[in-house]
Amino acid sequence: MTGKLTVSVHDDAHNQNADDIQYDLWRINDNSNRVNIKHDTIIANSNPHVLVQANTVDELGLFEIILYIKDYFESFNENIHVQDSRIIIAFGMNNLNRDHHLRIFIRPDRYWCTL
Repeated sequence: MTGKLTVSVHDDAHNQNADDIQYDLWRINDNSNRVNIKHDTIIANSNPHVLVQANTVDELGLFEIILYIKDYFESFNENIHVQDSRIIIAFGMNNLNRDHHLRIFIRPDRYWCTL
């Protein structure tokens, strides 16, 4: 069986999907050693973007996604003050038999998410 975690990012300031937002995905080994898995852009946010796909138990574990929200909000040329240039969300994936979807909601001054 294959476990999959998808992600979508919603821009609550503009009430739209945050298409073209860049991110880095990190795997956390032994609670301290971080390994960069990929740098990518969420382009077609209307379809969930596959963040992690695990085919074996060894591919499960702890991860972090870093969203570069300042770059995203600056693309609007609206003189938006962004509190932090990026947000970091840690999550775990521990089941090959389930698919999960991480929903991230962003504003220039805060964020929240559901899994």
